[in-house]
Order: sequence, then C-alpha cells, then structure tokens
Amino acid sequence: MSFPITILRAGAEVVTIKPDSGSNQQKTIMGDNMVTLQFSLNRAVAFKLGDFCSVYGENYFLNDVPTEKKVSTYRYEYTLTMRSEYFDLSKVQFMDYDTAENVRSGVFSLMGNADTFMDLLIKNANRVGAGWTRGTVIGTSYQNMTFNSESCLTVLGRLAQQFGTEYSIEGKKISLDKRQVDTGVTLRQGKDKGLYDITRKNFSDSRVITRLYAFGASTNLPPDYRNYAGRLLMTGGIQYLEKNTSKYGVIEAAKVWDDIYPHRTGKVTAVNAGNVFTFKDAAIDFNVNDQLLPGVSAKVTFNTGELAGYTFDIQKFDNIAKEFTILKNKDEKAVDVPSAIQRPAIGDEYVLVDIKMPQTYIDAAEAALKTAAQDVLNAQSEPLIEFDMTCDPAYFRKYNLTPNIGDLIWVVDANLEINKRTRVTSFTREFEDEYTFKLTLSDGVAVQPVQELYNNTGDNSREISNINQRLNNRTSENNFVGPVVMADIPTITDTTGYNQLFVDANGKVYKKV
Repeated sequence: MSFPITILRAGAEVVTIKPDSGSNQQKTIMGDNMVTLQFSLNRAVAFKLGDFCSVYGENYFLNDVPTEKKVSTYRYEYTLTMRSEYFDLSKVQFMDYDTAENVRSGVFSLMGNADTFMDLLIKNANRVGAGWTRGTVIGTSYQNMTFNSESCLTVLGRLAQQFGTEYSIEGKKISLDKRQVDTGVTLRQGKDKGLYDITRKNFSDSRVITRLYAFGASTNLPPDYRNYAGRLLMTGGIQYLEKNTSKYGVIEAAKVWDDIYPHRTGKVTAVNAGNVFTFKDAAIDFNVNDQLLPGVSAKVTFNTGELAGYTFDIQKFDNIAKEFTILKNKDEKAVDVPSAIQRPAIGDEYVLVDIKMPQTYIDAAEAALKTAAQDVLNAQSEPLIEFDMTCDPAYFRKYNLTPNIGDLIWVVDANLEINKRTRVTSFTREFEDEYTFKLTLSDGVAVQPVQELYNNTGDNSREISNINQRLNNRTSENNFVGPVVMADIPTITDTTGYNQLFVDANGKVYKKV
C-alpha cells in the first residue's frame, strides 16, 4: 500500500496524492536523483513549476511540465517527474567575480585547486538560492581551468573529471570526493538471503588492460633525459607495467599524465614594497642558475594570490638573497602584470618551469608516475562487472536495510562464482513498499543522463577520470595518445559540429574547435 504524498507550493498544500505502482525514487552516482509520481485524481489540478514534495527525507521539485490525461470529468491521470535540489545547479551560471564581489564574466580562466573551484561554485549557487554549503573536498594540486558560459552543474561534472574523483549532493551540501560507505551487508540469492535474482553483465567500456605504457609531462627535464625520451618515464626509465598477462595475454594501452613532472611548489617569503617585479623564497633548496636550459628562459607560474594563473619570465635569480626578479607578462594585453594592484605577496605559491630540476625532484616525479600508472593498471587489469539485483523486501524490512548510492555491499553466489565487495551505483526504490529495491552494483562509474543533458556527451567511462574530454574547455587539446597517423582517425562530427583533426610533428592528435 503506497503512502500518501503531499505536494506543496510555497509551503502550502496543493494536493495530497496516493502514488500508483508505476511510481518510484531513482538515484545514480553523479546522475539523476528523482521521483516519478503516477496517480489519478477526481478533479483537475494545475501543477506549477516549483511545486515540491518530501519523499524518504529529501525534497523533490517539479522542473518540467507534468503529463496530464483527462479520462472523464471525474478522473484525471498525472505523471510528475520531480528532481532533488541538485537540479537547481543547472539553472545557475558559473561566473567570475571582481575584487568588489561583483559578477565579472562567465568566460574566464582560473588557477586553483579543488578547494578554490568549489568555493567559487558555492558562491555562485548562493547567488540564486541560499543555503548551499561545502561537504568533503579532496586535496588536489593546482590546475588552470577555462570556463565558457557553463552552469554550475556542468562545472561540477568537469571538476570531478579534472581531479579524478566524483561529486555527490545531499540536499544542498556538495562534496567533491568519492563516496564509499562500508555497510558490512552481504546479499545472496535465495530465501531469507536478500535477493530474488542476480544478473551479472559486462560493465560498459570495460576493456581490460594488462600492459600499460605510462608517460609524464615533458616539463623541467634535462635535454638528454633518459636517452632523449622527451617525456617523464617511470622509476628506472621503464615505459610500461604489466599485470595479469598470463591470465588474459598482452593487452596494451598508453596513458599520458601531463600533470606529473619534476617540480617544487615554492612559497613567497618576502617582497619589496617598492618593486613589484621581485620576491624572495628563503626555503628554495637549489640554485636556479645551475638548472637553466640552453636557449630557454626560466619561468615562474603562480598558483595562488593576485598573480594566480600568470606565468613570468625570470630575468634574474640571486642565489645568496634567494630573490627572483621577473619580467612583465607578455600575454596580458589589457593591463600591466605585475602591477601595484596585481603583484607577488607573502604566502603566494608558485612553481618553476622551463628549467631542468635537480635529480631528487626528477626521482620523486618518476616514482609518482609509477604509482599513478599502477593504480590505473590495478583497476583495469580485470574485467569490470556490473550486477543488477532484485531485492527481497521482506529481508530488507527484517534487517531495516535502506541502501544508498556509494554503499559497499558484498555479493556472494557459489554457483556464479561471485564473492566480492562492490558499490551501489544506482537504485530504484518503490513507493508501494519502501523496502522494495532494485540495485545496480559496479566498480565503475558511467556518465549518467543528467550529465549527458547538460554536458552534451553520452560517452560512458570506466573511471570518472576518463570521462570524455568535451567536459574540459573546448580550447584545449584532446587526450589522444600518439603516435597516430591520419588514416587511423575516423571522421566523427561531435555535438559541437566540428570534425577537423590534425597531427603534429610528434604524432599527437588535436581537434580544431
């Protein structure tokens, strides 16, 4: 027997309905969180966008015109699709602010870490609707991202992709982190074991990799690094790692980590009030003058502060005073940078580029690349399996089980040789019986319909870090890994309408956008 649901408008009751058997709640990781209400009334009701209801402790809002069918003068059938508060993020533009806290532009670049972008996203969300807060946000390195008139929901998906994680929204609390809760629950098929049935199938885009070639960036390496390799290699100069080749044979793949390279994150310790072009870093542990590359100007890129995102040529480094002298930025045409307003400040963080870093930093970067490659290989050297399960409501009621997305559950079946712990990636929950669930469990995450709707991409991904690069700004290069020849590239017109591809001298493929 379905429980009654009251639909409200500005806090006042519109109508109380009794949903029929076609009604349910659906949740998916980084996808929709919605309820579908099907019901009939003995009178016509003019539902309006913004009407809402509370179901299973969450508020759901009407954002689409409902389906209404008049059967007779005294019978009207309705279907309402209502979404949780996350949907409001699709209505808010991700904008930049000036120093006076006024909206400046929706087309801008920003240097920051996950905290930086999430703080700005929360600020934007609260511009339209109050109450948005930050949940858990992972620690990340600094990245320079470009935005072009995008909604906060689109940007949230891009941030998850950029930093190799997931997002989740509970009410108005937004987290940028992979939600995993170990429930300790074990489900089996059979009487009083939790499951009516189990369907095991291959996860979308779950190609197995047993040999992974790994390359870092070309930044901050000596010209003759690893016999002129051109890019950072793993510890010992190895190019690839292997796992499960005896089990599945050699299945190769290659991946480039452009964010892994030898570097040191420095911090400004002193500035000269009368000279905006100088700053000191008392903690720098090497002489920059000994690390210069022939014919290349050493540069400094600021990660934080008024100069965040800007790169400057280094005119001089005084190793005794630990003082840098930089030149005016050549790319900024609108204003002079640095200036009395935009200048280095104590505590600003920076990195040095276009130098050859000392060997200790190269060693650390090679080890970091190997760790990153091993993590990918561990995740992809076995086929990813997805389980669809119809749950026994009597069992769930007996033990008061109400699973949520991200929950870790053991699935065991001797006949199917299943014995593993995996995540709930989506579920459907009925209204006729609150303990009636259909679960989907998998170790992978796919781009869900809500992302397809707002990001113009329908591609699935084994890991969120591999989501189609169209979620990145469209002025950047595509993540093709060369060497590739034009004959290998199919002509595909994507949703932007462009299909022009070209290959540079190193065999890397770019798309004209």
